[in-house]
Amino acid sequence: MKKILQLSIIFATLFSCGQKKDSYVLLSGNIKNSKETVIKMLNNSRSFEKKVTIDANGNFKDTLYIDEPGSYFYQIGRSYTTVFLKDGYDLTLSIDAEDFYKSTKYTGNGSEVNNYHVARGILKGKLIGGDAKTFFLVPVDEFLVTIQKNKEAFLALLEASSLTGEDKKIQRKIIEHDYLLTRYNYDKFNHYHTKQHPVLPEGYYNPIRKMDMDDEESFNNDKSYRTLVIENWRLTSKEEMAKDPNLTLVNFVEGKIKDIKSTKIKDQIVSMLFRQMSLKNKNYEKDYPRIMDMLSDDKYKARLTTRYESVNNTKPEMAAPSFNYENFKGGTTSLKDLKGKLVYVEVWATWCGPCIKEMPALTQLIKDFKGQDIEFVSISVDSKNDYEKWRKMVPEKNVGGMQLFADKGLKSDFMKAFSVGLIPRSILLDKQGKIITHKAPRPSATNTKSYLDSLLSGSKKTKKSFSFN
Repeated sequence: MKKILQLSIIFATLFSCGQKKDSYVLLSGNIKNSKETVIKMLNNSRSFEKKVTIDANGNFKDTLYIDEPGSYFYQIGRSYTTVFLKDGYDLTLSIDAEDFYKSTKYTGNGSEVNNYHVARGILKGKLIGGDAKTFFLVPVDEFLVTIQKNKEAFLALLEASSLTGEDKKIQRKIIEHDYLLTRYNYDKFNHYHTKQHPVLPEGYYNPIRKMDMDDEESFNNDKSYRTLVIENWRLTSKEEMAKDPNLTLVNFVEGKIKDIKSTKIKDQIVSMLFRQMSLKNKNYEKDYPRIMDMLSDDKYKARLTTRYESVNNTKPEMAAPSFNYENFKGGTTSLKDLKGKLVYVEVWATWCGPCIKEMPALTQLIKDFKGQDIEFVSISVDSKNDYEKWRKMVPEKNVGGMQLFADKGLKSDFMKAFSVGLIPRSILLDKQGKIITHKAPRPSATNTKSYLDSLLSGSKKTKKSFSFN
């Protein structure tokens, strides 16, 4: 299976390196009030990635060989936004990093659509504001009136712009999809703040149910549309499986994609099945080839294979993949150094808000189990650029336990073996370095302390007694 994965990766690499580079964009400009040295650029599918160098005076200039026309993203430090690129564009960009979004200005070929996009973002900020609680915590009838008026305001801005033809058509669809996504999010945000679901009018979700699921132009240009494709999948799969208890997710997706022509959209929908590669799914081995057959892109196939191999290689009672990471206190620490103790691994990063929220609970666990045969190991998956931030945050937070720094972040062998993508993530290993569970309860979970107590006391209670996978 590893050979299959390696061949898939090699093929994808050869394909990307060997493709024709006859579509390009010239990008230049200046960034004020920034110490950043690169602009990171990528597209939605990450088939295009580029780092543009910024000199000491804030100037940059490069040629971008793009895969296809559409929306791309660029990031400068922690700030990022969308830029629309087409073959032949010659864009000059100016930004003041102290007012990143409002100060962004484009000149040259391709500037019209991108300056419109900046103006639309500013208008959106005025209409919606930064307080989601205020925007979504209104009666549903009032909410629907507001988002309809906002859509009309965006359309008026578009009509007043100089955009024509395809550019105007695409931006009109972006406005509609943004409206639909905002409509869809009403229940989510309202419930988050009130802790109860609002009563919605009959047919409230019909516009999302009936949306065009085969619009590749929108898929290339519109992040909201991509999100809606997934939300449509979540909405309709939940409804159909409630009607038919015997319907599986794999069967549902097979039916969902059968009339979709866009292989990109098909792959996006099928990728939602990757979570089926889990020990919770008793049929994961049978589902793997079925899901593979539905995929077209080799990168998706490689990701699925990685997930499948991760499940097979990290089952309970198997020897855990080893690591040897830098220890905050000096030197390095390997898994072998921890033999003889239970090992509770907490994977985190300095930029991860939910990770930081777990720190007080982790600190308390470390105090509760002081002197017992358990080692609490926090592994940072920060990039090398955030190394100094890690060195500063560890003593500031003073969580305790062992603090390690992963050599390659989420791409280190230990993280890839456990398919760590979302953090925080807790992993529990026994005294012989064997896996108890690759998804342990978080420090803040109500059952974590009792679970660890049962393991340390030699209780017959197993991980099956706890629902956290």
